[in-house]
Amino acid sequence: MDERSARLAQNETIFRAGNERIDAIRGSTSGAAPYLCECGNASCFESVPLTHAEYEEVRSHPARFFVASGHEDLSAGEVVVEDLGRYTIVEKQGAEGEIVTRTDPRSA
Repeated sequence: MDERSARLAQNETIFRAGNERIDAIRGSTSGAAPYLCECGNASCFESVPLTHAEYEEVRSHPARFFVASGHEDLSAGEVVVEDLGRYTIVEKQGAEGEIVTRTDPRSA
């Protein structure tokens, strides 16, 4: 794993933590709500509308993140799990996957 991939994985964990706070505030209300794109780009502030169920589906796996369509970075240790049009689910692999799994707030 190179330094760039490690930095991107750390950035993604920061966005995930922010989305956990958003989700805690919004609760299980119906309809979609805006969450932060969880791509590794620190200057990205694009929102991704998700229902609570969609959000929970992604969070059910500690190495998975949702990103705005087109924000996938296959050079940073991730693979596309599913492209849902509005957003894409990616999963970190290898050493990057270990970083994000170790820092998963739901596993603590």
